[in-house]
Amino acid sequence: MLGRKSRGITLLELLVAMAIAGMILAISFPSATAGIDGVRLQAAGRRVAAFLNVARGRADREQLPVEILIDLDANRMSAVTADGQWERSVDLGQGVRIAAVLPEAESRSRRFLVLPGVPPPRFFVQLDSSRGRSLRVGVDPLSGTPQIEDSKR
Repeated sequence: MLGRKSRGITLLELLVAMAIAGMILAISFPSATAGIDGVRLQAAGRRVAAFLNVARGRADREQLPVEILIDLDANRMSAVTADGQWERSVDLGQGVRIAAVLPEAESRSRRFLVLPGVPPPRFFVQLDSSRGRSLRVGVDPLSGTPQIEDSKR
């Protein structure tokens, strides 16, 4: 029996390798999910910024006021022209919610009017992720360009 070569691995070696792999996975999993959460939040922020830019562009192109409705309870943002011919909404994605609209008001549903050729109103939409990270998206009234500000730098 001593001269016989063993091939393969023993059950004990397999269990040790699986225990090491499990520990590595347990240590790295929270940081991987936090990274995915951050990516989702940034993507939602870019979608909101693009949405605000499209609404402003539509007001200028059609020479019609565009109303932006932000509903915190429904976690929804929508825009509609004054004649009702154009309407869009933005999907924030899974795990992202509208936490606040700044400046704050008593109403949980906020409306902003974007007029053609006029600087847009100054407001911010605060987005929160399911893990507590947040960012703010707003429109600069001087340049009219959307801005994304990470609030946990």
